[in-house]
Amino acid sequence: MLNFDHVSYAVNEKSIFTDISASLIDHEITCLIGPNGIGKSTLFKLIIESYQPQSGTITGIPDNIALLAQQNELFEPLTVRELLTIQRDTLDTEVLELLHLTDLLDTQIDYLSGGQRQLVWLGYVLHQEPDLLLLDEPTTYLDLRYQQTFLNALTVLQRKRQFTVLMILHDLTQAYNYSDNIWLINQQQLTIGKSHDMLDETLLSKTFQLPLKIITDDEHALIIPKN
Repeated sequence: MLNFDHVSYAVNEKSIFTDISASLIDHEITCLIGPNGIGKSTLFKLIIESYQPQSGTITGIPDNIALLAQQNELFEPLTVRELLTIQRDTLDTEVLELLHLTDLLDTQIDYLSGGQRQLVWLGYVLHQEPDLLLLDEPTTYLDLRYQQTFLNALTVLQRKRQFTVLMILHDLTQAYNYSDNIWLINQQQLTIGKSHDMLDETLLSKTFQLPLKIITDDEHALIIPKN
């Protein structure tokens, strides 16, 4: 289990995190939310050890971590098949089917739409069979159709294969409906809990400095600005 134990981090004397402690629950999907510029991507860089905490410790970091960013670049022309088989010889047919990539295998990635390319990159990180998958705002540039394809495929595969996911999303409705747990960053602090327990209008409105309304039914939550 990945653990943050009284971790603090600052940039140019500006505190990003102050004495945060948390444990990432294995084999579940946790969504990291918070205002822009609050330190969400910085937390990822601490996990992958690009940054080091100024105090406290981070333990239990898995050896096999895969990271998917908002935008990803190729350094040479590749087909979908060539990218997916860079780190393994065989293709994962279930991943291909869920992401609708089977008919695109011999297509140059540069010729695909932005939504298709992001599905290919999700396929790429899933082919690495990670223990921990970090997703940094992966649906930001996707239209609604591709967002749903991306998140539905991720959820299905995570439930079956039981890898751990920590993802950053800005769409609060998606964040709550596609995760088991919420990590909320605000004012250098981290508040954590089960997604259904973190459905708090007062907390979310204060965090995002916007009056928000939560509408729920038996299975889903819709989080929208109040009129």
